[in-house]
Amino acid sequence: MPTEDTTLPGDSASVVAKTDEEKPDIRWDTLQDRLPSFNATGFVVDAEQGIILSNRHVMGPGPSFHKATFFNNQELFLQPTYYDPIHDFAFFRYDPADLKNSFVPKEIKLAPEKARSGMEFRIVGNNANEKMSVHQGELSQLDRNAPDYGANTYVDFNTFYYQASSTSHSGSSGSPVVDVEGDAVALNAGSGCSSSSSFFLPLERVVYALDYVRRWETPPRGTLQAVFKHITHVQAAHLGLDPEAAACEGVLADATTGVLSVDKVLPGGPADGKLEVGDIVVGVEGRLNPAFTELFEVIDSLIGCQVSLRVFSHGEFKTVTVDVMDLYDITPSQFLCIGGAILHNLSLQLCFYSSARITGVYIAWSGCGFFLNSDIGHRKVIQAVNGVSTPDLPTLMGVLQHVGRNDPIVIKVIDHRDPRDEAVFVTRVPPLCIPGQVFTRSKVTGFWSREPFMGMSRLGDTVPALVNGFEQPAISESAISEAAVDAAVGLAQRIEYAVVSISSNSACPASGQYNLTETGNGFIVCKQRGIVLCSTRLVRNPTSILSITFLGLVSVSATLAFVHPLYPVAFLKYNPARLHTTDNDVDRQLVELDLSSLGNAAAANARLVVGSRGTVLMGKTNGGLEVVPTSVSGRRQLSTNTCSACLDQRFYNTEVFSLSPEPGSSAGDLGVVCDTTSHIRGLWVRLPCCYHDRTKKNYVGLDVLLFLPALESLRASDVSPDVVRVLDVEFKRLTLETAKVLGVGYSHIRELAQASPVQRGVFMVCNILRKRQPEIVSLEVGDVVLKVGDKRAWHMDDLACLRDSGNAVLTVVRNGKEIILTVPTTSLAGKHTRRVIYWAGMFIQEPHLTALEQASCPWLNVFSSVLTAGSPIDRELNGVNFFITEIDGRPIVTLDDVANVAREIKSPDIESFNSSVASGQRLRGGKIPGRFVKVSLVKLTGEKKIVSLHTHDLYNPAWQIHRGPLISDDWVWEKL
Repeated sequence: MPTEDTTLPGDSASVVAKTDEEKPDIRWDTLQDRLPSFNATGFVVDAEQGIILSNRHVMGPGPSFHKATFFNNQELFLQPTYYDPIHDFAFFRYDPADLKNSFVPKEIKLAPEKARSGMEFRIVGNNANEKMSVHQGELSQLDRNAPDYGANTYVDFNTFYYQASSTSHSGSSGSPVVDVEGDAVALNAGSGCSSSSSFFLPLERVVYALDYVRRWETPPRGTLQAVFKHITHVQAAHLGLDPEAAACEGVLADATTGVLSVDKVLPGGPADGKLEVGDIVVGVEGRLNPAFTELFEVIDSLIGCQVSLRVFSHGEFKTVTVDVMDLYDITPSQFLCIGGAILHNLSLQLCFYSSARITGVYIAWSGCGFFLNSDIGHRKVIQAVNGVSTPDLPTLMGVLQHVGRNDPIVIKVIDHRDPRDEAVFVTRVPPLCIPGQVFTRSKVTGFWSREPFMGMSRLGDTVPALVNGFEQPAISESAISEAAVDAAVGLAQRIEYAVVSISSNSACPASGQYNLTETGNGFIVCKQRGIVLCSTRLVRNPTSILSITFLGLVSVSATLAFVHPLYPVAFLKYNPARLHTTDNDVDRQLVELDLSSLGNAAAANARLVVGSRGTVLMGKTNGGLEVVPTSVSGRRQLSTNTCSACLDQRFYNTEVFSLSPEPGSSAGDLGVVCDTTSHIRGLWVRLPCCYHDRTKKNYVGLDVLLFLPALESLRASDVSPDVVRVLDVEFKRLTLETAKVLGVGYSHIRELAQASPVQRGVFMVCNILRKRQPEIVSLEVGDVVLKVGDKRAWHMDDLACLRDSGNAVLTVVRNGKEIILTVPTTSLAGKHTRRVIYWAGMFIQEPHLTALEQASCPWLNVFSSVLTAGSPIDRELNGVNFFITEIDGRPIVTLDDVANVAREIKSPDIESFNSSVASGQRLRGGKIPGRFVKVSLVKLTGEKKIVSLHTHDLYNPAWQIHRGPLISDDWVWEKL
């Protein structure tokens, strides 16, 4: 135990109790550099200048916000002045003049020379977010190689680490490791997940860097693009280094614990061809047996020159000279944010594990809007674009300057983890591409300036398709007659020219859906108006940027015309004139689904009954059609649950059918079910799934008559259809026996019993969808609905989807008595999202239908279901899905109120601050443009909350996208 006069740093308030980190939703470099927000620790090392020492992984290499809470609970924003490109330390600055009440923290002295094995220490920090927690231990190992935290995470190397047993974990990052006199001998950096081991960074290189930071300079850092590790003399002997021969070179086993050996050499780097893995370094510029500190002191002093190394290689000693490269040249300090994608130069950290060549542009985040129609994922490296090599980001931006919206782009990529894994993708820039921004880090302040990227602003033309052409219809091997085969083939040949391929990419998160990329198929249902039918799986995000490919030859953009609020189908709109102008041959070949045979059919005859035989013509994932003879095996009520996180559309009050056999595993999103007379009677449609289960394929059969009213409206008008009115209740189908028990009269039971099974429907109210607004719904749970007006409710859709406006007159059995109720109906028109505002990390919109159904509080008009990681709101609020009622004391009733507040409270200093950072001016404090505001919220459960947040206008500028009232109106981006 320490003596009684031990001085702990907390006594002088020199330890920063909390260092709060908020990193905008800008994916960057390694996975560990993308942590959105967390608490850590730092401590003052220069009170006069206001310099705080913490970890590199706390600061992070990308844009971030930092706020320090001192021992007396004063809070100050920090300036991210400097982080080491390799080692796990970083320096923040604050303005000492901003501290109030004459509070002056005392700095902790850095004393790396005092570290010794067996010494007692204390870790003073913010362990587990507990203010000023203290942990004790003894240093046990001083020559440990840097800990390995796993692939694709930040890893330190080319340095020793200290190791000790301690109970410190998250929150203690950046804590001082102090001796009994209160001096820091090391910096807490990490810990073992499955043990009590803690890892501390020695301070020699920290002291070296601090001297430069005090002078507002950048510490020189050189590199050979080689990784060294410490091995014992016994391990060196196993590699062939004879102890006597080593002694002749000045390497004495009794004087040191080991030597440095080469662990990795990156291809194309200065050491490539000069050093080899397994070489042992016995001298550098005349210094014998250097440790990490001595080796890199020399390397840092010789940037742009050559360093002379004495190595043992292949059984002999030799001297090699290696060019010393500036480490900052391979440390990304600029990135391009475009269409949701984050692109920056490949870094040394990323190449560490795979020993890859440091060249190319890294896709830190693929987003959706930029890489439209492609399968390019994160962590790929762009090697070339349109045949032009792109070794770095400036070259890539130069190529993109000449690419217009809708223009095709050929991108060659590799996987940085395996450079042999090459791929070529053909993509295109979407019509709506949110303006790009180029962010550049200032070497002086560490802040990031931004400037607009002017590439891809030109509007291109309709482009050739990016997918293969049609395949011939594939016939299932099921046993069918020759006549049936001929009929199926003939039918497929008639409608294969109605099949289209659809690509969907989100412009921004909305309606509980994050950035989604989906592909699937659909059918032309009105060629003259340009209407396409598809599954709602492709358009779960209402901001979807849509592209339709015809016959695998031509692609045109499309808009979302109508999402059916009850059934899993949606309609898209494209411009037929544009297709006709681009490729008249393709336009002439296209046909639309023939649904006219159902126009005058009676409802009962238009439904597929159990046992009906027919054929499924199913679009396939790889194009073409699959023809499957089948039969209807059952009918049931569809009822799905809503994920509380993503608020996917919920389906209820829907009667569907099942097929046997079903189309195979290559089935796409949509197929048509035809009867034996080759008339289309139904759809075989893939249901949308929560993004947690996106790989699931669940299909249901849907009667065509359910969506015909919407289609007829779209054929006649450019306005979204108003054809769906509901009773705001959920129904359950009953057996006749249960209906009789609930009081349904004998005459009704007899009439129902005489009907065919497909018509034998009795429906009971099982759920009220507007529980907090009972005045709107006069039905009660347990009511059995028999008639609508004077027509019997034979089918679920007779009650689920009412077309008449106003009230519905229902014949209801309640508590054993038959009564007549006049029930108000609700129109579901206008529930489609047509405007989204981004402000303070929130994507704000009018509440979509699923949100209203899930709300147990009175409905409001301004809603947010998606937050960006690391944004101002993300740290203050646990969870999503809430209504906004006030911002900074101003009532919020409509989206216009949000836009007006965002404009009014926007910092006027954004441009001046951005210019100061871009020009490299010194800034004393760490505050960036923005202000604190108070936001009042109401969760869907009715819980009220008030949060205070800083808007951080520089990294979170407010903007909105919106579209007009017509089904052909495109999304438009606008800065607020």
